[in-house]
Amino acid sequence: MIVDMRAADVILEEALKLPEEERARVALRLSESLSGRPDDRAHEAWSGEITRRIARLNDGTARTVTVDEALSRARAHISTHR
Repeated sequence: MIVDMRAADVILEEALKLPEEERARVALRLSESLSGRPDDRAHEAWSGEITRRIARLNDGTARTVTVDEALSRARAHISTHR
């Protein structure tokens, strides 16, 4: 199947203009299309995990970090695993 990459580039440019929540929804749907039908058990597990994390944020028991700290940790992890 021949794909017009210019069309894909246009779609990507438009998708990147969407608000974060909509981009996440698009990314999830694209990801699901690559891996086939989403696993219902995985979906349920992630839903439960998200619910627990939100509850921890709301009750103040979650340990959070700044964006700078998260990026620093990610960069350190990547540099040690090359």
